[in-house]
Amino acid sequence: MLTKVKVNWKEDAVSHYMTELIDYAGLFPPAALPLKDAILNYHSYFQEEDSWMLGAFVIPASRLEELEPFRDLFNEQMPLRLSIILSKSDEFSTDLDAIQLFTETYQTAGMIEAIEVSPSFQLSSRIFEKLDQLISGYRIYSEIAGTNEQLQSSLNKIKRLNQDSSRPIGIKFRMGGISANLFPSAKKAAYVIHECKRLGFSLKFTAGLHHPIRQYRKEVETIMHGFVNVFTASIMAYCLSITEETIEAILLEDDPKNFIFTTNELSWRNLTVSSKEINKARNVFALSYGSCSFDEPREELGELVLFQKEAVR
Repeated sequence: MLTKVKVNWKEDAVSHYMTELIDYAGLFPPAALPLKDAILNYHSYFQEEDSWMLGAFVIPASRLEELEPFRDLFNEQMPLRLSIILSKSDEFSTDLDAIQLFTETYQTAGMIEAIEVSPSFQLSSRIFEKLDQLISGYRIYSEIAGTNEQLQSSLNKIKRLNQDSSRPIGIKFRMGGISANLFPSAKKAAYVIHECKRLGFSLKFTAGLHHPIRQYRKEVETIMHGFVNVFTASIMAYCLSITEETIEAILLEDDPKNFIFTTNELSWRNLTVSSKEINKARNVFALSYGSCSFDEPREELGELVLFQKEAVR
């Protein structure tokens, strides 16, 4: 666990790096837990010392009504924080009804932090107007997928939408799944990170990031991206304006010894960002990632030798 690090690192690089990094997506494969098990897990994580790493609970809008029995687990001091995935565009009115029911049921014991939409969802100003009537202070992410040309087309479309909206749309990008074909190449991921930085989009990731460092995994018969690789590459892209090729090199790094945290800095090889820079990048650019496990990422990170001895007192 990283608790041993957190206790000694109050306002430092690893704290800023990991704060609310992991959105819990226990409902989704490969975990695919029943809702009761997933929501009880999420509630239990709030009681742990590592709760500072926990972000929102990810749930499809179509399943919001199933949360009603668990209302008493949460309160204003410890609300159920949600990232909601909308259904198809033609089911939007049904999703709105579900969101309204959730807000009426949970009131101050629940909050909707983000809305996520699939690549096929047709975003418009009308969508925002309807959502704004029910919730406030939320982020919205549009997932993008396909070839580089299709990705660029999606990014350009979202840029045009952002020019006419007071609520900017961020990008959601899938880093893996339950089979090898769902994992994008490091080159494609680097392209997305670089373009999102260039175009001024916030970015969140989902799927395939259970492990800190890039590695081959038998369960999917392919190399899985590491979340330390992905967020170090994204943070350095934002703070240092590194090239697409350097972003790709960070994503391809498989030696954990080349990632080093000190009290106030994070370094990869000859590149370094400060704790303050990490904090800024995490707040406005590289926001979070969805994972069906909250245990694996933090446990495996805590086992790695990424932390300078002088920082752990």
